[in-house]
Amino acid sequence: MLDTRFGRAKKNIAVSLVCQLVTLLCGLIVPRVLLAAFGSELYGATTSITQFLSYIALLEGGIGGVARSVLYKPLADSDHESVSRIMAEIKVFFRVIGCIFLGYVLIIACGFKQISGLEALDWMTSFLLVGAISLSTFGQYFIGISNAVLLQAAQRSYITNFINILATLINAVAVCILVRLDCGIVTVKLVSSLIFFLRPVAMWLYVRRKFRLASVRRRKETYLTQKWSGLGQHIAFYLHSNTDVVILTLFADLYSVAVYAVYNMIVSHIQSLVTSFTSGMEALFGDMLARKEYDDLHKAFGNYETILSLVSVILFGTMLTMILPFIRLYTADITDVDYHAPALALFLTASALLYCLRSPYHALVIAAGHFRQTQAAAYGEAAVNVLLSIVLVHFWGLPGVAFATMLATALRFGYYVFYLSKHIFFRKKVLFLRRFLINLLAMSASVAAGMAVSRVLPIDHYAHWAICACVNCLLIGMITLAVNFVFCRRELTDALKKYRK
Repeated sequence: MLDTRFGRAKKNIAVSLVCQLVTLLCGLIVPRVLLAAFGSELYGATTSITQFLSYIALLEGGIGGVARSVLYKPLADSDHESVSRIMAEIKVFFRVIGCIFLGYVLIIACGFKQISGLEALDWMTSFLLVGAISLSTFGQYFIGISNAVLLQAAQRSYITNFINILATLINAVAVCILVRLDCGIVTVKLVSSLIFFLRPVAMWLYVRRKFRLASVRRRKETYLTQKWSGLGQHIAFYLHSNTDVVILTLFADLYSVAVYAVYNMIVSHIQSLVTSFTSGMEALFGDMLARKEYDDLHKAFGNYETILSLVSVILFGTMLTMILPFIRLYTADITDVDYHAPALALFLTASALLYCLRSPYHALVIAAGHFRQTQAAAYGEAAVNVLLSIVLVHFWGLPGVAFATMLATALRFGYYVFYLSKHIFFRKKVLFLRRFLINLLAMSASVAAGMAVSRVLPIDHYAHWAICACVNCLLIGMITLAVNFVFCRRELTDALKKYRK
């Protein structure tokens, strides 16, 4: 039984990783095609509309975690009636959000031309463009999100990611074809939305076929009792994640925002690759907690933390040694501001590394449904980040806001360590301290060696950079494995055996 569940977790991780790589590749191709075809203003308009529409996600954010946490127990017990009732409650909630979204879209569609100062389109075309872009999001709220939540809780998020891979590839091909046919921006975006609208439809068909969900009359809410705590934590996370750009915009200048955005673009891509290794583990933890398999949970958590530490140290260590040479090449023709910011690179990398290393702890909190109990930590993280950023931006500029984010992330990580040692599954704090010191030693030795290689090898263009990055990644991987082999041989061997099965 455990091997089956762990096999699903590995499948989720593998497909999630492929999905991230496909998204990254298509995310480089599609914007370039749109920019070349329609120019910066229209491409900027589509980006701005997408950003405006994303704000409605604040209303639904956090509910997914609450819903998954209440699904783990009935799924483990094969309690189809309870699963059906929970799904009915989830669908009602997201349909309400969907109705609110329709009103929000109408407001944005009517006022976007005036708000943005868009000159390339008349009012009606601007209205239609907003409507076209919003179509896929509409499908998510009315059809897709509830089914995606169920698939994640049932350790079948690989289905969702597989559907996303197909939709992303088809969309990239369709955009290229439509642009070659000289179609307008509204037509291109409408076809894209229709393609992505098929994602929730495909998930609905899969769930209908694989899960025995009965039709349930609406009753008084009994399952999503912690949804407001989940929503509060999501808003706090949103503030924490978006603090830096807002603070720099208000208290620095747009040149600083541009420098931050370039560095953060690279860091966020690496973070997404690392977090793809976390896909499915929350559902595995939730299933084990529901069955009270605490010994297996300790082993799975230890194996997961070991593998995630290896991947995080190798990827972030390589990135830290190669980010400054990449930025130098990437901004070679830009002279209006100095893009050399080693302190910013260090703090952004450290913050992302801490975020990834704490993800097993966060996943376990969600799996246990401890939203209300841990909401103070979420609010505290956001508050520390915002207040400290406002103070440090005046004295330290760009590195100041990045340092504030790193410190806030570290504080919440520490809170999780102490919380798990007293609640949920009572993990000893010394295990975290040991793993932290091993990671710190491996990271320090890896970065020192990687910096030495970067100084020796010439990096005059992208080909040289790619060769140096490969050498550094191989070297850092060997050092990281060696450090772990010396100080935690048994844990490393067990984890590698488990993931090789």
